[in-house]
Amino acid sequence: MQITKEQVKSWDACTSGYRWFLEKFPQGGAYADVHQALTKDKRFDDASWLVNQMYDTFLNEPGFVKAETAATDLMVEDLNSMEHPTDQTEGEGSSGEGARIGSSGDWAQIGSSGDGARIGSSGDWAQIGSSGDGARIGSSGVRARIGSSGVRAQIGSSGDWARIGSSGDWAQIGSSGDWAQIGSSGVRARIGSSGVRAQIGSSGDWAQIGSSGDWARIGSSGDWAQINATGENAVVAAAGSVSRIVLGEGGCAAIPYNDGDRIRFAIAYVGENGIMANTPYYINDEGQFVQIEE
Repeated sequence: MQITKEQVKSWDACTSGYRWFLEKFPQGGAYADVHQALTKDKRFDDASWLVNQMYDTFLNEPGFVKAETAATDLMVEDLNSMEHPTDQTEGEGSSGEGARIGSSGDWAQIGSSGDGARIGSSGDWAQIGSSGDGARIGSSGVRARIGSSGVRAQIGSSGDWARIGSSGDWAQIGSSGDWAQIGSSGVRARIGSSGVRAQIGSSGDWAQIGSSGDWARIGSSGDWAQINATGENAVVAAAGSVSRIVLGEGGCAAIPYNDGDRIRFAIAYVGENGIMANTPYYINDEGQFVQIEE
């Protein structure tokens, strides 16, 4: 996931941000490195802008989730190297705004109710909760449990067995570990997973769901979802409308549509009835999967 000056220019970056990028990364740079440099230079708005551009441009690419969690891991390292880091394992809480919390110990329990929290944990079995808006939460340990009820949360987990839940709107959730369980009830959530056997559920509208791992189970009850399940043997079931869907080898999907009289399900099996892997489709009024020309 290299970012070039041509890419930044095509995103219509502001003059100040474009000049900063040319000065810091004249030959281009990895997404994680650029994000880290922006954060270190306290260009937080630019960092948030970069995240949004990356999700808009690369969400459907399998390598994006790994790049997103790499950026999260660097953020975790920065948080853990703060002037007063903590290795506390019994619990840590913050109710103030703009809190920065870092933990490298195992079995950490971290809670934050303030806005703008930045929470990083690299230990195993972490339990992280945040109810403030604009939270940025990163965990690289296994068996993490992460919950966020604020809007515009950015949550990344690279460990296995993660359980991630977000009830706020505009959440951006990335997981590269295996056996992840990801749930989001907010609108316009962006959910990505590259691990195997992920279970992803979304009940908000306009969700963008991407999974490149095998044996994924994806459920969506919100309308206008965009689903990319490019791993092998993925199963997709939707209760709400889907505007775009991509399946990998061995994948299948059940998508509702209205035939003018009642709600019915359109069924797709990759390799049958002309349904091809790694090909985008929409469902027409007759319940047919129609290829999207891109």
